[in-house]
Amino acid sequence: MTEESDEQGGSEEDYQSGYAIDHENIHELQSTAIDYNFRDLPMRSDAPQKWDPRSWWRVEHQGSVGRCAGMAASSAAEIVYYRQSGGKQVQFNGHFSYIEAQRFTPQLFGRDRGSTISSNVRAAKEIGFCKLDWDNDGKEDFKMPSRYSTDIPTEAYAHAAEYKIKTHAYLESFDSILNYLRGGQGGVFVGGPWGNWKPDRRGVCDRFKSGGGGHAWSVLGWDLTHTIVPEDVLLCVNSHGRRSWDQGWAMMTRKFFDEFLAHKHSVAAGISDLTVPRARAIIWQKDLEWV
Repeated sequence: MTEESDEQGGSEEDYQSGYAIDHENIHELQSTAIDYNFRDLPMRSDAPQKWDPRSWWRVEHQGSVGRCAGMAASSAAEIVYYRQSGGKQVQFNGHFSYIEAQRFTPQLFGRDRGSTISSNVRAAKEIGFCKLDWDNDGKEDFKMPSRYSTDIPTEAYAHAAEYKIKTHAYLESFDSILNYLRGGQGGVFVGGPWGNWKPDRRGVCDRFKSGGGGHAWSVLGWDLTHTIVPEDVLLCVNSHGRRSWDQGWAMMTRKFFDEFLAHKHSVAAGISDLTVPRARAIIWQKDLEWV
């Protein structure tokens, strides 16, 4: 959840290749997903109508490296840890996730050509997530490089092994994403075509229009109060710094997400530390304790 300088890198259009859309393995995502009916998902009766981390979540900047999918996966994993730990925060290294995901797609590894949602899910299960500050001394032990590099410190793997996910869900609609988040199951990240869409003056994305390239981002919260727009929205964070979208965020409507996920190259994955879906004690309010 680190916030890097918005001065690095170029315009938002420079980052369109971070999600390797042509190499996505949707069959793998579907066939290895946990099998359950979202209608039977254990829901928290006290889940709020709005869970909004925008005031305290730090917006990341991928720089000029195509690591958006790795950073999206890391942000989703931070939500997993937040839920599992009862409100503690951790900061994972999105570059580590990017490179390890690339290793599962050999035709991408060694070149800055992005990664896929399926490969990030696989890396999350088999390798894990590496903390930026793995000895908790307040200093980054493994900083994200400003340029593409496959050099990973040997120590990173032992630390990452402590933060593996156990299951993932293949999410096909706005409601399935919402239920996954409100059920406290874990975090969500998505990938798909990058187009001529962006939040309007209210910070709302209401219509999806496909374009060139691909991009990935995280879905962290929700707002069902209809105070800003007269419909339900999911709160999504970008990885292009606070100069992108609405201070790095977008409120994406049901219409946007259902149009987005109907596209043949769009995918959404929920990741969890849970082996099977279950209700668990959740601190819905922000806990200021860092780890």
